[in-house]
Amino acid sequence: MARSRICGIRIMAEKRTYHSRASRACRGLKLPVVRRAHLVPYEKFLRKIGAPVDRYLERAKLPIRDEPTTEYMSNRGYFEFVGIAAREQGILDLGFQACMRSGRSRLNPELRARIERSPTLYQALRELTSLIRGDASHIRMGLSEEPDRVLFWQRSAPEAGPIGWEISEQAVVGIAVDVVRLFAGARWSPRTVHCRSPFVPREYQEHMPGTRLYGGARALTIAIPRRILHLPPLRGPEKPVRAVGQPADQPADLPSTLREVLKGYLRSGEAHLQLAGELVGTSPRTLQRHLRDCGTTFSRVLEEAKYQVAADLLADEQLHTLDVAYAAGYTDPSNFSRAFRRMAGMTPTEYRTSLAGAK
Repeated sequence: MARSRICGIRIMAEKRTYHSRASRACRGLKLPVVRRAHLVPYEKFLRKIGAPVDRYLERAKLPIRDEPTTEYMSNRGYFEFVGIAAREQGILDLGFQACMRSGRSRLNPELRARIERSPTLYQALRELTSLIRGDASHIRMGLSEEPDRVLFWQRSAPEAGPIGWEISEQAVVGIAVDVVRLFAGARWSPRTVHCRSPFVPREYQEHMPGTRLYGGARALTIAIPRRILHLPPLRGPEKPVRAVGQPADQPADLPSTLREVLKGYLRSGEAHLQLAGELVGTSPRTLQRHLRDCGTTFSRVLEEAKYQVAADLLADEQLHTLDVAYAAGYTDPSNFSRAFRRMAGMTPTEYRTSLAGAK
């Protein structure tokens, strides 16, 4: 009996050791992926010029268009494909030519919606940099603060590999520039762009007039002036065209209407989740679920409502900043300043100064 018990204990110990090793191995082995949508602009562009796209896909070990495809594909295959296509077609600015026009349309729908619903450019950039990993696991993005500008930066993880990363870097520039143009206008171009690739294609000027592009940097960086960070979007998310007389399924999206209604309750401090549920005619829990389905949360909607009220009032130079804070629902001026900076990338005082400078 004792010997049998010892054998059982030994077997259990061996099993635990095996599962522990397997668990460590599983954690250490990763498959970097990228959304299939990021390859579509390349395919369309290359097919348009008559390139053998299916052959390139096969060489990169990616599914060809006639085969079933999933939402994600191998990161390595993506880099292989764009590298092969650029070399064999002799198009060293393939990323610019294929992806500048598609811009943010390649992003997953939830991220794209959050960017387009952002009340300011700064908030949109924060959404992009914090959620991009859902589109491409090898990408790291962030914002570096400087006195008169912010630097949008992007780095690829080591497993991305050298093949095609120069072209992919150009595509990232296309996404970032398109996001800024959503707020600053279609003609906006960055003053400087620093790329990791040592090669700088001359053709980039066609896509970003007036931009200086430098190669050989440690990371991709795009300089964005601080004075435009507070800009609201020039237009909302595109909606399907509806025939005259045809009833709309939904007159307006829930986050937008709720944000507008909450503005009337900010000064009194009554703008809370319980009240919002009563206004909509549902429970707070159900309201939260519907907001999540719209890609947002109640706290985010409330913060956006406070920001919009504050931004409108700050345009009136006769109003003291403290009065603006109270009107937006803040009792502590320092909390107001921090919250405003999170949305606009500048303090209320800096925002008011930027408005005066624009007159």
